Amino acid sequence: MIKVSAVTRHRHIAPTKIRCPLRGAALGLGWALGELPDVERALRGMAAPNTLGDWLAGLFALAREDVLRSDHVVGVLDELVHAMTEFDFLVALPALRLAFAYFPPLEREAIAERVLAHRGKSGSARSLLRLDVDPLVVAEAMALDQRVDDLLVREGLS
Repeated sequence: MIKVSAVTRHRHIAPTKIRCPLRGAALGLGWALGELPDVERALRGMAAPNTLGDWLAGLFALAREDVLRSDHVVGVLDELVHAMTEFDFLVALPALRLAFAYFPPLEREAIAERVLAHRGKSGSARSLLRLDVDPLVVAEAMALDQRVDDLLVREGLS
């Protein structure tokens, strides 16, 4: 058994990229063991674009089923991602893709259905998961568009 004091003694030297998945996993472990954590508060606390996906990967690794049963978590996550700027979304995208890879296709479809319901929309959740283009190409195109917009503003052409 790992002593808590040994873990907390080293937490200050662990890089953020390592701490984020561990923090998500710790919360997920507690949740999977029957504790009722304040997932919304934790999620909002880890909502920075450079930490969200890593934290979610840790959570999903240990509490995937609990997340699927919780409409509230999916709703909060949708709000956080929707509120991101384009730049922040592009920063968060690779880690978010990795985190959601924990879910098989049918479970990703169930999450997409919950996102549609959270937004009061109807339609095919499956169509949200299928792109004709590689998502990374789309992300690169969005980043290019943003750089062009920034250049136009800087040069007074917008």
